[in-house]
Amino acid sequence: MMFRGSRHIERGAVLLAALCWMLVMALALTSYITICHHALQLSQRNVSRDHGVELAEIGTERALWSLANKNWTGWTINGTTATLTVSGFTFDGGATGSANITINDYNGTSTVGPIQVTGTVTNADGTTTTRTLSSTGTAASLFPNAVAAIGSSGLVKFASAGSVDSYDSTLGDYNMSTNRSASAVVSGTSVTLTNAKIYGYVATNGNAPSYSTRATVTGPSTPPTKKIDTSRIGTSAYLPQFPVVATTGAGTLLPSGTVTIGTPGDTTPALYYTTNLNLTGATKITVDGPVKLAVTGTFYIGLYGGTPQIEITSNGSLEVYVSGDIAIYAGGIKNNTTSPKKLAVYGTASLTVPDISTYTPFYGVIYFPNGTFTVGTTMTTTIYGAVVAGSVNVNNNSVIHYDTDLRTVTTGTFSGVRTPFLLSNISSN
Repeated sequence: MMFRGSRHIERGAVLLAALCWMLVMALALTSYITICHHALQLSQRNVSRDHGVELAEIGTERALWSLANKNWTGWTINGTTATLTVSGFTFDGGATGSANITINDYNGTSTVGPIQVTGTVTNADGTTTTRTLSSTGTAASLFPNAVAAIGSSGLVKFASAGSVDSYDSTLGDYNMSTNRSASAVVSGTSVTLTNAKIYGYVATNGNAPSYSTRATVTGPSTPPTKKIDTSRIGTSAYLPQFPVVATTGAGTLLPSGTVTIGTPGDTTPALYYTTNLNLTGATKITVDGPVKLAVTGTFYIGLYGGTPQIEITSNGSLEVYVSGDIAIYAGGIKNNTTSPKKLAVYGTASLTVPDISTYTPFYGVIYFPNGTFTVGTTMTTTIYGAVVAGSVNVNNNSVIHYDTDLRTVTTGTFSGVRTPFLLSNISSN
C-alpha cells in the first residue's frame, strides 16, 4: 500500500536530481565558456604580439631606408637622435597599430645606433601590446674584393699574364717578404686567367673559372707543386653594386694649366668642377688638401702624349667623379700618401674603353660599375688598392696589390658611393 505523501517525495527527488543535473550542466557550460574566452584572449594576445613584431620590422625597414638615402623628411631631430612615429595601420577586430622609431647617432658614417623600434597594437577594448626590436646599423663594405666584375654578365679577364695578391696598409707599405697575404679575392660572373698568378681566392657566380696551363691560384698552405688549389675557388661570389652619388653644391671652376688646389688641414673637401679635363705636355695639378673633382665630360691624363700628372701631397686626398670616358696614362696620379683610401676615381658611364696605363704606381680605388675598365692597356701597370667595374680586363702583366684595410672602409671614407646599412646586434623583447 502506497501513501499519498510518497508520491510527493518521489516527485521531489526527481526534481532535485534534475536541478542538480542542470547545475552541473550550467557549471560545465560556464567553465567551457570561460575556457573559450581565455583561449580567445590568448589567441588575440598572440595575434597582437605577431602584429607588434611586424610593426617593429616595418619600422626598422623605414629606418634603414632613411639611413641609406640620407632622407630625414618627417623625422624629429634632436642633436644626434632621430625619432619618427609611423601610424595608420589597421587590423581585424578593430585593432590599430603604430611603430615608434628612435635612431641614436643617426648621422654616423660607418656605425649608427642603437636603433630601437617599438611596434604597438591597440585593441578595440583599449588594451595594448608592444614588441621592440633593437639593433645596430653598420655600413656595408665598399671594396671586399681586389678585382671585381659586378655587372650582370661581368667578366674578369687576365688576357696574357698579371698577378694579384694583398697586403694591409695599416702595417706599412707592401713588402712581399714581410707584408704579403693571400686574402685577395678576384670575382665576377665569370673569370678567365691566362697565365695569371692569383695569390688568394677566385670566386664566380656559378661558373667555374677558366685558366691556362700556366695560371696559378694558390695560398700560403698550397703545396709548391700545385698550380690550381681548388680549395681557394668558389662559385658564390659576393658582388655588391652600389650607386655613385653625384656631387652637388657650390664649387670652383678648375683652373687650367699647372695649378695647386686644396688647402692643407681642411676638414671639408674643396669642390672643383670642369667639363672636360685633358692634361697634356708637362701639365701638373697638385692636390695639397682634401679635394673633390667633378668632371662632367672626359677625364684624360697623358692620352695624347707628354708627361702630365696629378700629384697628391702628404696633406691631400682626392675623389674624382667622371661621367664620360676615363684614360689615365703617362705619369697618371701620383699619391704621395701611399694610402689607397686617399684616392678614388668613380665613373658612371657604360663605356668599354676607360682604362689606366701608367708608369707611376696607382695607390687608390677605381669604381666603374656600369662599363668595362682595363688595367695596363699599353704597359705594365701596378695598382695598390682595388678595381671594381662592370667588367675588368687586366693586360701586360699588370699587378694588383689589394689593400685589405679597404674591407673596413665605408661611405665615411669614400663619399662617392652610397652603401646600405646592415643590421647587427639584433635583439627583441
